[in-house]
Amino acid sequence: MTVAQVLIEVEKDRPFYRRSGGGLTIGGGEPLAQPRFTAELLEAAQHEYLHTALETSGHAPWEHLETVLRGADQVHYDVKHMDSEKHQQLTGRSNELILSNLTKVLSIKEARDVVIRIPLIPGYNDDVDAISEAARFISDLGYTRVELIPYHMMGVSKYAQYGMVYQLDALQPAQEEDLRGLREIVDSFGLQEVTGRM
Repeated sequence: MTVAQVLIEVEKDRPFYRRSGGGLTIGGGEPLAQPRFTAELLEAAQHEYLHTALETSGHAPWEHLETVLRGADQVHYDVKHMDSEKHQQLTGRSNELILSNLTKVLSIKEARDVVIRIPLIPGYNDDVDAISEAARFISDLGYTRVELIPYHMMGVSKYAQYGMVYQLDALQPAQEEDLRGLREIVDSFGLQEVTGRM
């Protein structure tokens, strides 16, 4: 699809955006895998006075992220683990580039326009130490808004539909009391927990 074709589809829901305050969100996969198209689409949406948001892992060359950020009114940036080795085990990639890019995002965006998302994977990054380390790093950089995303099972059926093996099918979603404790940690670092897309 072209940028113009995508915008035609997006424009169909403009009345809904007026009521909800929403707009165009580009997520993934990873939008930075196609930085030029993503940047052009965001810029075109802004030209049409649509609110724009980007969801990213931040794993891309800084020049790609820098270009795309300029067209995003809001950024949702994933931080999965502060320990590079554990991040590698969890995602297949180290976290150095991701964290390096995150330190630079504030050169382009205001802290209030960035939400740091932490997907909580049971047994990998949902313990007190992992969340405390992430919250400290985020707070020290000057960010204020965090979204804790509890693990869910919605991906299982989609993987099965495509004949793929779901590697985390043995995991169970966290209990509410466990989430409450993690939220308290985030709060103790002066961070505001937000929920869902805004």
